[in-house]
Amino acid sequence: MTASRGGGAIAIAAESRPPAELESYRLLTKLASGGMATVYLGAKRGVAGFERLVAIKVCHPHLRDDEDFVSMFLDEARLAARIHHPNVVATLDVTCSEVLYFVMDYVEGDSFGALLRSAAKQGSLVPIEIVVRVMIDALTGLHAAHELHGSDGQPLNLVHRDVSPQNIMVGTDGISRITDFGIASASARSIVTEGRQFKGKSSYMAPERVKGEKATRLADIFSVGVVLWEALTGRPLFRSDSNLATLKAVLRNDIPEPSSVAPHVPAALDAIVMRALDRNPANRYQTAAEFADALELMSTRPATTRIVASYVEDKLGVVLAKRRLLVREASDKGLAGAERDIDTNQHRVSSPPVTTVHPRSGPGAYEVDVDLDVDVGTPVIREGLPGDVEHRRMRALIAAVMLILVGSGVGLLLARFGGG
Repeated sequence: MTASRGGGAIAIAAESRPPAELESYRLLTKLASGGMATVYLGAKRGVAGFERLVAIKVCHPHLRDDEDFVSMFLDEARLAARIHHPNVVATLDVTCSEVLYFVMDYVEGDSFGALLRSAAKQGSLVPIEIVVRVMIDALTGLHAAHELHGSDGQPLNLVHRDVSPQNIMVGTDGISRITDFGIASASARSIVTEGRQFKGKSSYMAPERVKGEKATRLADIFSVGVVLWEALTGRPLFRSDSNLATLKAVLRNDIPEPSSVAPHVPAALDAIVMRALDRNPANRYQTAAEFADALELMSTRPATTRIVASYVEDKLGVVLAKRRLLVREASDKGLAGAERDIDTNQHRVSSPPVTTVHPRSGPGAYEVDVDLDVDVGTPVIREGLPGDVEHRRMRALIAAVMLILVGSGVGLLLARFGGG
């Protein structure tokens, strides 16, 4: 499978600027970029001006030339398209032409990783009851995928293989959804690349996967355990200075109870996390549903979707408002104009830094510079919308006028009393 290197859509995609039109989809603006793909917000076109917002993940062009990757990608994407569940981001379409891409439902919100980063920047952790709700939703979606059967009634044994904070979407509706089944599964089977370098989110891999054993649903359960541990503590569990050191940590490092790092974590939650993180798969929860039930039945009740929605708006409201503005502008100006604005305002996604953790004073408080592994992240958005600037100017003008009027009144009073 060889593609022309001379130009066309592949050359454009190589610069992360695919054509503004991909068959029946119109690209509006870039959301994020990672090691394997770039994610765009797009619109599905229909008759009579119908448009539906979608997320379009465009694979980098070198993957388009890898026959094994393309074959695995298409197979896994077809399987993922069969999953219909409220806690799974639906895969709507997959295309392999000059540009390899797949289309998903657009969920207004952001990744769980973005939510963790937002809390960390304010020197806090996401509240336990919200973490638990997000994990229950993600596990419920995973269970639906794990239990998927084919038209012949036989189990398909679908495994995500890349559960991480980036692949859990937390919506403004308060519902969390697992995403990225297609590309995650394909990429996981192609971890070793040229030069024997490991790529992917190695810090969330189960030990059996590091050993090269076949991935099962139990590997996904271990990965959810790592996400839960990190969300509760605000610290990375296995990530080290290199992928090799990280993989060794997954196999050998002691796994402390979350409460030993974050004392506010209850003992019941400690026990649940440690069971999920057992290096012996036979000792873990055997299904994602069993894991979710354990969280649901804790004395610490999970947050309602309304509470989660309110928290998302509180932590990510400025980012989401800016994104809505970019979408409106992109609809008018097209992808090229929107990307020029993004470049001008330095909204581009940069390579994530290594996570560093600095203990702070106070129980359970940590200052964490988190960019939880790789793949897509949240664009860096400057706070303050154009409307806000205008309102501040108007308030300042009114205040100045009021000061002048008050000053004039005081002057008149002084003149009258002085004259008396």
